[in-house]
Amino acid sequence: AVRAGIEVHLEHFGADPAATGASGDTAFTVEIASSGQTLTVGAGERLVDVLLGAGIAVDTSCREGICGTCVIQVLDGEPEHRDQCLSKREKAANDQICACVSRARSAKLVLDL
Repeated sequence: AVRAGIEVHLEHFGADPAATGASGDTAFTVEIASSGQTLTVGAGERLVDVLLGAGIAVDTSCREGICGTCVIQVLDGEPEHRDQCLSKREKAANDQICACVSRARSAKLVLDL
C-alpha cells in the first residue's frame, strides 16, 4: 500500500570493472547437463550472453546481479560470485550462479539446463 507523504529512494552503484580486476578474466567452459553441449565463455563475455547466443533461453532483467532473475543451478564446478542477490550461505553452497555477472573459478561449470 502506498501512503501519502512517504517516498522511498534507492540507488545502486557499481565499481569500475578495471578497478575490481574484471579485466583479468579468463575464459571458461560451461556444459549444459541436459544436452551435453559445451560452450566457451570468453574473457570479455558474459555467461548469459553466451547462453542466449547458443539459443538457450535464460530469463534476465537487470543484468547487474541485483534481481536474481538469471540464477541457474550449478551441478559441478565452482562459480565466482559477483552478484548482490545471493546470500552468503547461497554463495558458499556453490550450487547456483547469477549468469549475468558471475563467472567461474574452475575451468568448467556444469549447468542444470
